[in-house]
Amino acid sequence: MDIKRENKLVNSKKEDRLALVSSLYYEENKTQLEISKRFGISRSGVSRLLTEARKRGIVEIIIHHPLRTVDLLERELKRVFGLKDVKILAGEYRSEEEMLRLLGHLAAVYLEDLLNDGLRIGISWGSALHEMIKALKTVSMPNIEIYQLIGATGSEDLPMSGPNLSQMLARKLSCRNYQIHAPLIVKNVKTKEVLLSEQNIKSNLESAAHSDIALVGIGSTREDLNSLIRTGYLSKEETKNIRELGAVGDVCAQHYNLMGEYLDIDVNQRVIGIDLGSLKHIETRIGVAGGSSKAQTIHGALRGGYVNVLISDEQAAKRILALAEVQK
Repeated sequence: MDIKRENKLVNSKKEDRLALVSSLYYEENKTQLEISKRFGISRSGVSRLLTEARKRGIVEIIIHHPLRTVDLLERELKRVFGLKDVKILAGEYRSEEEMLRLLGHLAAVYLEDLLNDGLRIGISWGSALHEMIKALKTVSMPNIEIYQLIGATGSEDLPMSGPNLSQMLARKLSCRNYQIHAPLIVKNVKTKEVLLSEQNIKSNLESAAHSDIALVGIGSTREDLNSLIRTGYLSKEETKNIRELGAVGDVCAQHYNLMGEYLDIDVNQRVIGIDLGSLKHIETRIGVAGGSSKAQTIHGALRGGYVNVLISDEQAAKRILALAEVQK
């Protein structure tokens, strides 16, 4: 196509054309060559369309510069806990929100390298996981399957909840999402057994337990950080009992102590989700969490083997190693 015809094409329904080309390139990851073939224009013509879209503000491009990581801390954490991989974000941050956003970006870059069509991915809860999904590039991998690792609370509108995260992730990857339509906490063990006999819940949990990758929420027993406490599913007395038993965190809503040992307490018997034994059999278990206030929780997750790929920050890493030294 000659330049005159190309210019005529660009100028006709310009905003619609610019928006479509931008969507294909930035959201669907189509190459400039693929777009040029689709519209019958040269690659340089596609490049001009994309440049025009940026200038006119039709598409906003946020360039993430490579984040600095701390190689020494990564090597030491890998050695001490026998981890598959570690990424530690360098520096101090002005706010927890900024730290979570950057951790999410670091985790997104890591996950993108692992993605291939046909994977089965399990996901639990967590603010850092929410930031990770927001930072992921939109791709089309229709044969990936997304499963919730734990059920939902009564208020499923929390941005970092299991149902929302699994839906968000499925939209980013343009794939199927299988949810556990059951409450996270049930009234008693008998009710739990009845729910687990329901075919859809049972089959989805069995599939989740055979995920290739688990995106694991690492929680806390601090009231402002623990979603179970914040949403009212744990009473003050139950929380007190958990703390007295030494529990410092929750992975897939299951509590454990500083030695990484599972605590057989009542609240665990009322959780609808995969058990910790199943979690430990998933090949890649990515835990994303940061901040010194989460260090004990992360330490427990590492000791228990519930996470074998850690993505965290410098302050948390130093505190985790200090806790490991004390436990020797």
